[in-house]
Amino acid sequence: MGALAVFARLVTDKIAFIRRGKPEDRSDRIGRRVGLFFSEVIGQTRVRERLTAGWAHALIFWGFIAFVVSTLDLLWRQIAGRQGFLDGALAFWPPVVDAFAWLIVLGIVVLAFRRFVLRPSYLTYHSLESGVVLAAIGAIALTHLGERYLEGATSEYFGYAHLVVAFSFLAYVPTSKHFHILGAPVNAVLQQLQDHQKMDHLDLEADLDEAKGEAYGFNTLDHFAWTDRLDLLTCIECGRCQEACPAHATGKLLNPRDFIVDLKYHAGGKTPPGQQAEVARAAFAAAGGSVEGVPLESQPLIDHVVAQQTLWECTTCMACVTACPVDIDHLSMLLNMRRYQVLDVGEIEPAYQRVFTNMERTGDPWGYGEHRKAETISKLGDVPIAEPGEEFDLLFWVGCWGLYDDRSVETTRATLKVLDHYGVDYRILGDTEACCGENYRRMGNELQFQMNARTNLELFSAVKFKRLMVTNPHCHQVFGKDYKDFVPAGWDGLPFEVVSVEQEVARLVRRQGIPGNGDLGRVAYHDSCFYGRYSGIYEEQRALVQRSGGKLVELPRNRENGFCCGAGGGNFWREEKEPRVSWNRAA
Repeated sequence: MGALAVFARLVTDKIAFIRRGKPEDRSDRIGRRVGLFFSEVIGQTRVRERLTAGWAHALIFWGFIAFVVSTLDLLWRQIAGRQGFLDGALAFWPPVVDAFAWLIVLGIVVLAFRRFVLRPSYLTYHSLESGVVLAAIGAIALTHLGERYLEGATSEYFGYAHLVVAFSFLAYVPTSKHFHILGAPVNAVLQQLQDHQKMDHLDLEADLDEAKGEAYGFNTLDHFAWTDRLDLLTCIECGRCQEACPAHATGKLLNPRDFIVDLKYHAGGKTPPGQQAEVARAAFAAAGGSVEGVPLESQPLIDHVVAQQTLWECTTCMACVTACPVDIDHLSMLLNMRRYQVLDVGEIEPAYQRVFTNMERTGDPWGYGEHRKAETISKLGDVPIAEPGEEFDLLFWVGCWGLYDDRSVETTRATLKVLDHYGVDYRILGDTEACCGENYRRMGNELQFQMNARTNLELFSAVKFKRLMVTNPHCHQVFGKDYKDFVPAGWDGLPFEVVSVEQEVARLVRRQGIPGNGDLGRVAYHDSCFYGRYSGIYEEQRALVQRSGGKLVELPRNRENGFCCGAGGGNFWREEKEPRVSWNRAA
């Protein structure tokens, strides 16, 4: 009873911490969430993506499920002094538990060897805690086997030992990173599903009570949503996000594992152990900062717990989120911290400030001006320009790159040639196009983004079309998801489908075939993070390569595991510390 009381008290404290977060609705798509419970929680699909460690963890998890019933049966026999309930129709269960006990022992050996002998760098710091947990789980399995197969008083002693270890472990779980045993199933079922990685909407006209610490972005735990708080408590510190991160792979300070773990330690009132947190503390001390008398959840995070430098090193590739076996959303927290720096503090990196200034002055991030757009369009030949009131099938969004960058203009030219060949009823907007604003939103400048969004939606509303086609994966994300928060009155969501040029051309090829039968030789396809991890677009591009006469070969990191080019999240506009992410990808 004592162990249960301790467990209940500690879990209640964790729940109270989560409930203090800002509201967020995760009640959509109930059927999908039920499916996630059976696939990710019961089936352990995300965990088992790693062949050795993943399967070892899965075996231990399944063994624990089996042990719940048998331990309750043992407890009943010990307390009541009578026959247990695993008899008759349930007599098959004890042998099942026996098998799992041996599998748990095997899993413990594998994990212990990995942590204490192989010692991969991405595992977190405190091996002692992991050693205690592995020893406790092993003791639970072995005492079960002793109680089952030994006789007389020895069997009874093993039974008592099994109950002591099992309930002691239960009381210990909420105090350690192994709270994920409870948090991970909830996180899996309540993860973001609708419009994946659409940034949350900000009402920039809302009156903020600064005296109460209200802000547009995140800089204290008070600003976090309850889902973010659950993420922090759920982290298992496995380091898969670190392995996947292109910034970490190229020696940047940013480490998504440290980002989450340091926030988790801070939330628990402990000193964050990560390298980036050391840099943050040094910056805080150098600035003469003090948190004396400030409640924990109101203490600043940026340059106190999280080094500001790490916020801008993120390429927003979402590799960390995809790699996480317990569905933690590192990216949403980080991007909201960027929002705080830009909107609430006004501290903007000089390179980003140049981009924002160019947008305000000339309408494009380079500062070329509208005449450059007009020059490009005039050189493209007889291109159909949309007129107000027109109705057609497809609006080709050329985009900043397709209008301003010389190499990308050739992509525009080729795309127009394909559309003409297949007789598509299309238009472009011409020199009235304004930047989609994706970079500005993920660089923290919500004001600039919302201005661009409303401008473009007004342009769209002047004509009627079925599909909006883009050649830029960032445009695909922002038009298809982020713009939904800004649709004009009277629209029932977006009245058009947003498609990539690959999706559109693949559709045309399926219907009408492809001219000629070329030989492109060996072709490798680099998966864009925003087409791939953000939107799951993988097959159309590969089908086009093969239909065009290319022999498709896959890069070692491809599809969901693709490696970022390094330009996302506004990093194209800033001078990157060498070695560059793009160099790593090219190599």
